[in-house]
Amino acid sequence: MLDRLLWLSGIFLELLLLVRSLRTTLLTKYPVFYFYVLFVLFQSIARFWVFQRYPQRYMESYWYTEFFGVIVGSGVLFEIYRKGLAPYPGTARLARNVLALVFAVAVGKALAASLRGPLWWPARTTAELERNLRAVQAFAVLGLVILLVAYSIPLGRNLRGILLGYALFIATSLANLAALASPGNEFQRVWSYSQQLFYLLVLCIWTVSLWASSQQAEVPRGAEPPVPYKVAERTTRERWKRIRIFFGGKKDKGPKE
Repeated sequence: MLDRLLWLSGIFLELLLLVRSLRTTLLTKYPVFYFYVLFVLFQSIARFWVFQRYPQRYMESYWYTEFFGVIVGSGVLFEIYRKGLAPYPGTARLARNVLALVFAVAVGKALAASLRGPLWWPARTTAELERNLRAVQAFAVLGLVILLVAYSIPLGRNLRGILLGYALFIATSLANLAALASPGNEFQRVWSYSQQLFYLLVLCIWTVSLWASSQQAEVPRGAEPPVPYKVAERTTRERWKRIRIFFGGKKDKGPKE
């Protein structure tokens, strides 16, 4: 009974988030985030239906849908970086490139590990993929927070809520993967309820922070970025150019005037 109540509460909050996005301009401001919420809504409904009709197939359906959920959810982090670092396009572009490379390595590592066995098993492959990507996401969120603090970049209420909720979601997902790997069915059962409660908290954070559109704090147009940022960006560009030349890429001609 408690499982069903928590499940239905999550579906209700996901629906509420999507309905509010249609009544505000937030759907066009954060399309990747709301696409992720829509995906999770259909994912929740599909899992609930399988759990009710075919409980013996639930774990199989869970890991198949989780595989796509991890991939779609990674796009939310790219959107957070793009919006949060909008005042500094050079840093934002470099951060997205590095994230894309690290995510590709994580996915390749999980798929390569699955090919070493005689059969492809979705539970094993998806669990490893999710663990790798969640770890990358955790470091990416930490790196973003450090950049925001270092350059005193303000965030609007909407983006701040998305970042806070997603950071909590990543933390609980990593804890859940650790719980699945630990022995003891009783501990796993208790943590399962805790994870559902944490996910409801994440949805509550998103619902409150995204209830209405807020003005995103931005650096005024024409304002010069801080000197340390300009120095760091120039140094990063030079190192990135040397790396491209080393691996056979075309020599960077630099930004157009």
